[in-house]
Amino acid sequence: MGFNDVLQHQPDRLGSTHGSFISGEVAFADINNLEHCIKYLNQSLVTFGFPASLDLHSNNPASVVRTCNCIYALLQQRQKDIDYRDSFNEQRQRLLSDMSRLELKVERLEGQLGAKERELAALTCAEQKASTSFRAQIDKLQQERDEFQRIAIGNQQVRTQQMHEMKKREKEYIKLQERLNQVLAEKKKESRAGIDIMNLLQKEGRQ
Repeated sequence: MGFNDVLQHQPDRLGSTHGSFISGEVAFADINNLEHCIKYLNQSLVTFGFPASLDLHSNNPASVVRTCNCIYALLQQRQKDIDYRDSFNEQRQRLLSDMSRLELKVERLEGQLGAKERELAALTCAEQKASTSFRAQIDKLQQERDEFQRIAIGNQQVRTQQMHEMKKREKEYIKLQERLNQVLAEKKKESRAGIDIMNLLQKEGRQ
C-alpha cells in the first residue's frame, strides 16, 4: 500500500481538499484542516515505520530534526521506489525481449521439427517400398530356386532312367552279339561240313 492508498482510505473529515489532493489539482492541507492533516500524517508515518511524531508548530530544534529526518526518509523511500520501478521496467523489458527471442526460437525449432518429421515420413515410406520390393525379389528368387531344384531333380531322375535303360540295352546287345556269334559259328560249321561233303563227293566221282 502506497502513501496515496492510505489517503484514499481515510474518512471524509479531511473535506473536499482530500479528493482534490488525490487528483493532483490542489494542496493536501490548508488552514482549515491543518490539525486533521497533521494527525493523519503522524498516524500514517507510524503505520509505514517512519519517525514520528512531527510537531510542525514547534520551534524546538529536536522536533525540526525529527521532521527533517522524516522528510529525508520519505525522499529515500521515494528514490528506492523509483529505482525499483526502473529496475522492474528494465527487467520486464528484458523478459519481454527474451520471450520474443524464445518465441522466435520455438517457431524456428517447430519449423525444423516439422521438416524433420516430413523427412522421416518420406524415408519411412521409401524404406517400406524398398523393403516390399526386396521381399518380392527374395520371393521370386526362392521360387526360381525351387523351380530349378525341381528341374534338376527331374533331370537326375531322367538321367538315372536313361542310364538304367542303356545298361539294359547294353546287356541285350551283348546277348544278341553272343547269339549272333553262336549262329555264325554254327553256320560256319555247317558250311565246312557242306564243303567237306562236296569235296568228298568230288573225290568219289573221280574214282
